[in-house]
Amino acid sequence: MDRFRTGFEDPRTAGASGARAEEVNMTIETRDAEFRHPELAAFLRSLTDEAAAKLGPLSVERDGVAAQYWREGGRVHCRESEASGGAASAMEALHAAAEAEFGRELPRLEAELRGGGVPDLDAVETSLRDRALGSAAKIYAALLEARDAALPAPACPSCGQRMERHGRAGKTFQTRIGPIRIERIHVRCRACGVGFHPLDRSLGLEGGKVTPGAESLYADVASSESFGQASRKLKNLSGVEVPASTLQRHVVRIGGEVQAFEREDAEAAPAAKRFLLGIDGTGVPMAKREVEGVAGKQADGTAKTREAKVIVSCEADSLDPKTGEPRTDRTSGAVSVRIDSASAADGAGRASEFAARLERFGLRNSVFEAEEVVVLSDGAPWIRSVCEEILPARKLTFVLDLYHALKRASEAVQALTPDKGEREAWMDWIREQLDAGRADRVIAALKRHRRLEAVAACIRYYEANRDRMRYDLYRARGLPVGSGIVESACKYIVGSRLKGSGRHWSKAGANAVLAIRCCLENRRWADFLDWRNCSAAAA
Repeated sequence: MDRFRTGFEDPRTAGASGARAEEVNMTIETRDAEFRHPELAAFLRSLTDEAAAKLGPLSVERDGVAAQYWREGGRVHCRESEASGGAASAMEALHAAAEAEFGRELPRLEAELRGGGVPDLDAVETSLRDRALGSAAKIYAALLEARDAALPAPACPSCGQRMERHGRAGKTFQTRIGPIRIERIHVRCRACGVGFHPLDRSLGLEGGKVTPGAESLYADVASSESFGQASRKLKNLSGVEVPASTLQRHVVRIGGEVQAFEREDAEAAPAAKRFLLGIDGTGVPMAKREVEGVAGKQADGTAKTREAKVIVSCEADSLDPKTGEPRTDRTSGAVSVRIDSASAADGAGRASEFAARLERFGLRNSVFEAEEVVVLSDGAPWIRSVCEEILPARKLTFVLDLYHALKRASEAVQALTPDKGEREAWMDWIREQLDAGRADRVIAALKRHRRLEAVAACIRYYEANRDRMRYDLYRARGLPVGSGIVESACKYIVGSRLKGSGRHWSKAGANAVLAIRCCLENRRWADFLDWRNCSAAAA
């Protein structure tokens, strides 16, 4: 028989008719929490009688029981019967509930927009957004509960026996559209006592509360803004409220997973004939504990920063017809940034952290398959030594960045003369000589003034890099002479997020943010999520 129930009053206040609750058309009165679907009952209770009448009954199904909820006479009523395939009606009920949610708000919004004066459009839009997200969250929760109900009882991972359902437990998940509350089935093995929630395990969320959609949202915003700014922006743009400290914890965790992904995933891209490889380092302000014992550039020899080493690659198989410079295809480019060491531990007998990262980077981006690898840098010895260690020497062409060479010359000329005209004449001549590949002439001219420290430093720099300053030959072969690609990455990937007044990082926090920024810049976020899902399934 069908059973009718009505709610919101204590059972003890019901009429003492003595009739059995199972009798047809007989009602019992119960609290809201005793409904099979208390969220629908609460929703109907929030409506006016007029809105409830327009809405009509809401049909829903769970655990083999179909139910209809409606409001009449100021009370919520429910009729239950055995299910007969009412999944579609359940979705219809949720859609109807979402429409009613908007309908309840429309009179107020209409009055706001029809009133005199300038309406508060921001408040109107915020209200509509919040209603939309709230309705979507209810639908999302219902979809996941429907999945939960449809999951078969699993076999015990310890003994293999079929596990039994053992009640339900609620859990709040943080999603891209805000928090959702789900009542999930709990299963337990009677033989060995093992228990878990099949829904959590099937979603890859066992032990966690943040969905991949929410993680993507957190990572994208917090990798570009300070955590406080990101928290405010999330609330303003998406209505999602996450405290800055909580956001920071999530970003560090997610960034750690991205670093593991970059270490383990080595899917190669198509090979190009010529790869441009830019390598550089830039300082990141660190917390005091992170630079204890680290040699630095301060007057007392201490350090306030740690160096983030940047690798950028892109193809350059053609020249720009206007400038004659290599045309770099940024869609084929990739960037990797991390605070790591270019030196292996003494006696380790293995590659340094940076060398291992460079090798993975090369494998992933098919650098080893290229006919030629052009390395653009500021001439730092560690860059040359690591590249020669990892990449085949026959493919390597080192180019000293022309703008670094000119900067050193400018510092020397500043020491030579205070006259602006003379300095400009010197720089025009040096630029002409370097463009023609005659670095030796510049060195010879400067040696007459080597008593000046700035001049002596420029001479040492040129002598150490003279084999990488054949700019005439590079241009004739269509090679670049400027390291703009890596300088840009230093500013955009590192500087714009990690540098700034009052910012001091832990190494783990800085590397987490850098890993996320690189993953997003390389358009590999979807690959990261797929990798993590596969890793969770394998585990």
